[in-house]
Amino acid sequence: MRPSKIMCIGWNYRSHLAETNAVLPKEPIVFLKPPSCIIGNGDDIVIVDGIGAIHHEAELALIFGRTGKNIPKDEALSYVSHVAVFNDVTARDMQTAARSKGDPWCIAKGMDTFGPMSDPVPIDSVKNIRDLDIELSVNGNIRQKGNTSMMIFTIEELIAYVSRFMTIEKGDIMATGTPEGIGPLVKGDVVKVKINGVGSLSNRVI
Repeated sequence: MRPSKIMCIGWNYRSHLAETNAVLPKEPIVFLKPPSCIIGNGDDIVIVDGIGAIHHEAELALIFGRTGKNIPKDEALSYVSHVAVFNDVTARDMQTAARSKGDPWCIAKGMDTFGPMSDPVPIDSVKNIRDLDIELSVNGNIRQKGNTSMMIFTIEELIAYVSRFMTIEKGDIMATGTPEGIGPLVKGDVVKVKINGVGSLSNRVI
């Protein structure tokens, strides 16, 4: 079953803010990716000709086990049934151009195959969701390293905030932001993401 939506959080790690010259947000930055972007472990990331630089973004994804609206922070995790490894693949040149004009950048984030995700695991099997190491490598070279403890807005704050404005439905996915080290992907690259206790993800770029 596909989710009704993939809710994504931008600039949720201070280290990522620094490398992109972004301003510390007062509230979570939220955007959506379409469910049609999802692929699994071992599937190919397909780059459309002529769209410019493509970047990787390693993230922890939450999968919701029940529907909620105006979810209190102290109840937020009870709505999450599973977690997964996620790669928020981004057409960076397209996104930058759109942002510079004040235009939306849904296509830069939402192309087919731009949402690789590992098989979800039950959240109850994860020792501490607030202290998970995230690592991404390209062709064996480590590009991103971070920990969920470094988030600007906690997982509970993200869920409470988003659910104020839109109903989070059973099966929906939330990608919680990426640490520093975003970088380019080119055809032939193999990008791997792992989160200790959650899983791993490997995809080839074609």
